[in-house]
Amino acid sequence: MALSNTLTRNSGQSGAPRWSFDPKIAGIIGAMICTLPIMALIPMAVSDGGGHFDHLIDTVLFTYSVNSLILVGSAMMGTTLLAIPTAWLIARYEFAGRTAAMVLLPLPLAMPSYVAAYAWLSMTTSGGVLSDYIPVVSGVAGAAFVFSICFYPYVFLLARQAFASEGSQSFEAARILGASPLQAFWTVALPIARPAIMAGVALVAMETLADYGTVDFLGSPTFTVGIIRAWISFGDPEAAARMALMLVILTLVFFGFERWMRRKRSVAQAGGRHKPYPRVALSRPAGLLALAICLLPTTIGLFVPAAHLAVLALEAPRLAPVWGALQGTVLLAASSALLATLFGLGAAYASRSGGALAKLSVRIAHAGYAVPGAVAALGVIAILGGLQSALSSVGGLTGVAIAGGGIFALLFAYQARFAAAAIGPCDSALVRITPTMDQAAQSLGASRFEILRKIHLPLASSGLMTAAALVFIEVMKELPATMILRPLDFDTLAISAHHFASDERLAQAALPSLILVGLGVPVMMLISWLSVRNTA
Repeated sequence: MALSNTLTRNSGQSGAPRWSFDPKIAGIIGAMICTLPIMALIPMAVSDGGGHFDHLIDTVLFTYSVNSLILVGSAMMGTTLLAIPTAWLIARYEFAGRTAAMVLLPLPLAMPSYVAAYAWLSMTTSGGVLSDYIPVVSGVAGAAFVFSICFYPYVFLLARQAFASEGSQSFEAARILGASPLQAFWTVALPIARPAIMAGVALVAMETLADYGTVDFLGSPTFTVGIIRAWISFGDPEAAARMALMLVILTLVFFGFERWMRRKRSVAQAGGRHKPYPRVALSRPAGLLALAICLLPTTIGLFVPAAHLAVLALEAPRLAPVWGALQGTVLLAASSALLATLFGLGAAYASRSGGALAKLSVRIAHAGYAVPGAVAALGVIAILGGLQSALSSVGGLTGVAIAGGGIFALLFAYQARFAAAAIGPCDSALVRITPTMDQAAQSLGASRFEILRKIHLPLASSGLMTAAALVFIEVMKELPATMILRPLDFDTLAISAHHFASDERLAQAALPSLILVGLGVPVMMLISWLSVRNTA
């Protein structure tokens, strides 16, 4: 195919103007970024290692597997129990404080789970403020509790949307036929919303499998802990790569399930027209009870641990230096958010192009979210190592690949892990742009750049902001990839907090942890506000 044909396309039927750069290329690039780290692990995994993998099989691999599965199952149940009642109350009823509760409920996503673990263990251990009332939050049970209070917004957001927009006519028919509100909920509303709920639960499973800081701190080792121990403690990249591929396979199972449930929900939505539930006004006592129920998850997932960390920071004899870590965090998070939004926008345009290759590339790029940070980091190391070997064979180029690593390696791993999070919001934003808008602008003589600047970007701005905000929060919280790939003497707030907490210096860990939360809450409130603006 000629170069000119590769770089141009006719988009009269896709809703996008005629671009000089083919968006399908963006989709292919996104797919490569997400798949190359995984593919690079395969040669490493099949090579002869240092013998540590056989030792791991005989000793701890079974424990890693059992802990991972127990935590996934427990987190799925815990998040469902917190998310479904609150989502139903927000979607179905009107009460004082409802809008505020709708904004507050997603905020625990701004609290890194390992930060919540620091706070809850400190509060419940011997001498803690809650030690006489609550069992010690540690081990597998403690990690499951922390995952439940930090990850439930994944289920809440999808369940609330489903409850608010689907099945109202069936619910009303059940009520007319004599079903009580509870019976109608169990037999009509909940089954209709099940695909959305299960998609959220699958996201919880993927986040649980990808976690390192929480399970390492609370003493419930999983696959991710094993990967990092094999890499850092044993110095055996082959054993780490083998466990990483095992973790990828397990995570991709949940990713495939999540995609299938989303498609099932889309088919159900396309099967008929749905009108929103008419919200029922509650009496004042019932409204206060509903508000209390809705505020409980945010209280235990954000307010209580943040308040305890603030007390620890104030009581600390010496505050930890955090300025350098703060700069590193903002630099990485902002740069990654910008890059991921650009990739997401390009992938969204590629998806709209209608080509089979473009759509396949975007689907592959979506799978990047299923790649845990530790796996992405090992894959990037394998890629840079291969590049180093290739360049070392060329005279005068020894060391170029290592010199080009560091921050570049981190950004590469972050894109492989989180660029997929930007595709969905960007794709949803472009749905608002119809082909007739572009055709009208072209008929008035607008250039391609003017159409992008005056039509596409303003209409897609909400989705682009959501995409950037999501990636900013995820990168800010990311711990395992940053631990493995960061340059020497380069810290982030997550690294600083984990370093102090691992040394049992929770008072010193409190300040970087609080700053992490302080950065994440306003960004998460922006996401909540954008969501409420569209659905309230």
